[in-house]
Amino acid sequence: MILQKASGVRIDGRKQMSKTAPLHEVLNPRFVYLPLLQQNAPLKRVVEVGASVKIGQVVALREGFGAMPIHASVSGKVTAVKKAWHSSGRMVDSIEIENDNQNQLDDAIRPEADTDRFTRDDLVQKMQNAGLSGLGGAGFPTYVKYQTKSPIDVVIVNAVECEPYLTCDYMLIEEHPEKVLKGLKYFMRAAGAKRGVVCYKAYNTGIAEALKPFLSNYPGIELRPVKDLYPAGWEKYLVQQVTGKTYANLPAEAGAIVDNSATAIVFADVVEKNIPLISRVITISGEGIKNPRNFLVPIGTPVKELVAQCGGYADGLDPAKAYYIAGGPMTGRAILIDELVVNDTLGSVIVKPFPEEKQHPACLGCGKCADVCPVYLAPTEIQRAFEMNDKNAVKALNANKCMQCGLCSYVCPSHIEISDFVLRAKELLRKA
Repeated sequence: MILQKASGVRIDGRKQMSKTAPLHEVLNPRFVYLPLLQQNAPLKRVVEVGASVKIGQVVALREGFGAMPIHASVSGKVTAVKKAWHSSGRMVDSIEIENDNQNQLDDAIRPEADTDRFTRDDLVQKMQNAGLSGLGGAGFPTYVKYQTKSPIDVVIVNAVECEPYLTCDYMLIEEHPEKVLKGLKYFMRAAGAKRGVVCYKAYNTGIAEALKPFLSNYPGIELRPVKDLYPAGWEKYLVQQVTGKTYANLPAEAGAIVDNSATAIVFADVVEKNIPLISRVITISGEGIKNPRNFLVPIGTPVKELVAQCGGYADGLDPAKAYYIAGGPMTGRAILIDELVVNDTLGSVIVKPFPEEKQHPACLGCGKCADVCPVYLAPTEIQRAFEMNDKNAVKALNANKCMQCGLCSYVCPSHIEISDFVLRAKELLRKA
């Protein structure tokens, strides 16, 4: 079993904050900024400043491993290449496009009359041509998963959405339930799999209610509720739950491929309408936001504009005294300001008032971090090895197995950001 001793932890999801308002589409920001970076891979720009572009036109290329095109998310003019804040916490070169509000589509975007004619290779090629990456946060090029030589028995759609505050997947499924099943059907064909499973948190009955009316039209697809525990949405956990198998490196070793629910929805449009990855849903939430909600936006939309559409910051909160998290509070990254832009991996921005300064004691040696670790690591030992710059000890402690779930920091009674130290230990090994 994957989680023999670490059965998971129930945490306060605080999801209702952003579920009260319907999904809001923001399709015409004045400018978008497309980062020339994806998964730490620099992108090659293929449009010049001053050029006119249409929605879906290729504007940059990812080269090397995971090679694929990046597309314009609005129509208009390329006005500059300038630095913009990225969800990685740094400023990166970005293509600035001034929106002409004409919503002109590239000629490649057109409905398909017959999707049954697509072979497995055709569907994998469509993933690559669309620049489709995993929208669950990792941003891994989707087509690479489907190039595996391992036989695939099942494709799993991950609609668990474990992170607190995040409701972007939930809201998108409620808005487009059949597209989840359509996208999964096409993923199954691309993998040669006869079985598809949609996994979701058992308490999220709205997902089951939205999908069940369409389920009979998609033979081979089933729904699978999972317990309300963190990190039940972890890829390895879901594969074990569905297949009863584990694996060392990739789910394909257990005969499975896992895709995020938003990725499945986008893939339905890729196959049926040739619409590439040009937009995503993002949750803007937290105690520092006046009216938290979810937005469907073109990639490259400034987050600051979305905060304004939430009514701004909570009454009495000075933005200079707020702290921001790009992504979920468990696995996201702390950022300084709200000037960042939406990229393919940014599922949320959480805004919270800065807590009062507290003096935290040193490690108590309680072992809670090790008790909850899903991959059986000793996080405090890894921290000590990192602080001593002992690469051999870091390697011997299997720091590279860390899935960066953030549970060790969450349960620490001394409020030590242990997960940050483990992440830095992994970086130490990578550089070595």
